[in-house]
Amino acid sequence: MDFMRIWFQLAAVMLVGAIVGADARGEGKAKHVLLVVMDGLRRDSVVEADMPNLSKLAKSGTFFAAHHSAYVTSTEVNGASLATGMRPGGSGVVGNREYRPDVELLQSVDTQGEWAAWEGDRVSGGKWLAARTLPQIVRAGGGRTIIAGTKPVAMLWDRSWEGRTVEQPTVYGGEAIPGAVKDGLVQSFGPIPPSKDNRFFTNGPADRWTTRALTEKLWSGGVPEFTVLWLSEPDASQHGVGPGAKLAREALKSADDCLGQALAALEQMKLRDQTDVMVVSDHGFSTVAAGVDVFDDLGRHGFDVGGMYLDKPTKGSVMMVGLGGSVAFYVIGHDAETTARLVKHLQTTSYAGVLFTREGLEGTFKLADGGIDSANAPDVMMSMRWTSETPRRDGGMPGVLLAADKGYRPGVGSHGSLSRFELANTLVAAGPDFKSGLRSETPSGNFDIAPTVLSILGIKTDQPMDGRVLSEAMADSKGEAPKVTSQVMQAKSETAAAGRAWQQYLKVSTVEGRRYYDEGNAGAGPEGK
Repeated sequence: MDFMRIWFQLAAVMLVGAIVGADARGEGKAKHVLLVVMDGLRRDSVVEADMPNLSKLAKSGTFFAAHHSAYVTSTEVNGASLATGMRPGGSGVVGNREYRPDVELLQSVDTQGEWAAWEGDRVSGGKWLAARTLPQIVRAGGGRTIIAGTKPVAMLWDRSWEGRTVEQPTVYGGEAIPGAVKDGLVQSFGPIPPSKDNRFFTNGPADRWTTRALTEKLWSGGVPEFTVLWLSEPDASQHGVGPGAKLAREALKSADDCLGQALAALEQMKLRDQTDVMVVSDHGFSTVAAGVDVFDDLGRHGFDVGGMYLDKPTKGSVMMVGLGGSVAFYVIGHDAETTARLVKHLQTTSYAGVLFTREGLEGTFKLADGGIDSANAPDVMMSMRWTSETPRRDGGMPGVLLAADKGYRPGVGSHGSLSRFELANTLVAAGPDFKSGLRSETPSGNFDIAPTVLSILGIKTDQPMDGRVLSEAMADSKGEAPKVTSQVMQAKSETAAAGRAWQQYLKVSTVEGRRYYDEGNAGAGPEGK
């Protein structure tokens, strides 16, 4: 097959799509929205020395100083929230791995995995994600979309092969839908570089590959109404060395360079003043203080706990799924006695931070209180304990975490908990629809991105969303910022096992009826108050 001919055909089809889409002007001033996801970017890492392009963008637009990740603070969970405008309970994804017995009876599955997603769609009638995604909604509204991600999570945004054409591709981890798109990219750039090189886990080369694929090829026929560029840094490097370390700061610069390349491409095509650019992260980051063998602890206390089975699990056994800063416990058969005993035991441990249960057992919050009440949610979700300490190493950043696996060594990075350092993620927005030079202190969250993008593009949808339009940052907004309320929820138990009392808290900010989680931990409240 002549790959050059394929690319000429691709460019021609994309150009036609761009011309058709040009008439579908939205309610906002911008004709295009570019969403750049910098995986794992802490809000306090956005400094000019490491990220000059993003810092400049923040000064020219709006820096959201109270932006929030969704809990569980992990990639697939927040990827789904970003894509759908829903809390995890509404998107249907509450963990990077979940136990979905209708898909795989004997073990948990990766929620961004191709096989799991496509099998999940097959058995659920297309409901692996419980809500439609932004690309699906934008296309239904007459717009065109391109999704390009270094990480497989990009596939969740636009995963169907049905009716797909090369002008609206999904690129994810070097793969592509449709497959002909991958053939052209490999012909031009070679295969995507491996995710590990000689320096721990840096993934900068793969990010640069994805950025070139987008700006030099996928955009060659015109920039669509909606584009996603999902970068894997600084997440990959921070997992290896912890946030603030030398390699992690190099990863910040790598991600920033990719942003600079995308902005330069828009300038070259004379589209920068017609494009709203939103840079967001899926979650923040902590440094691991120690790895905890939760699996072993439960086994020693008489629980029939497993992470993988050879035969169908029996009622009362516990499928444990580690999520870094959290742990999901699926009690087979939803056995009430086992669930209650598990909760009482966890309330005696030194590693449990916050516990959620379906019905809100004594000393726990309900799954709904954390926005994780999906149909497939675990019986118990546990956020691990954390502190605001700063690691004793060069470049150490505040926030240390007990990670839910003995394989974690002190000093590496992780996330997934209700630590405020993981919930405090990044959002910067600049372009014709956003205020210039604004530092917004109004709480916002990842599930606000989808309704805001749709508002800019003027696309209506009948799909309900948990998020709100970030009107306080819009250039044409003349009103006061929305009212913010804050509360500290508490749950106590005087009857925990071993005669110990238990107390946990969840600090919540509310704007226009939307809850944003500031932090949660064991104890009476923030900073022990």
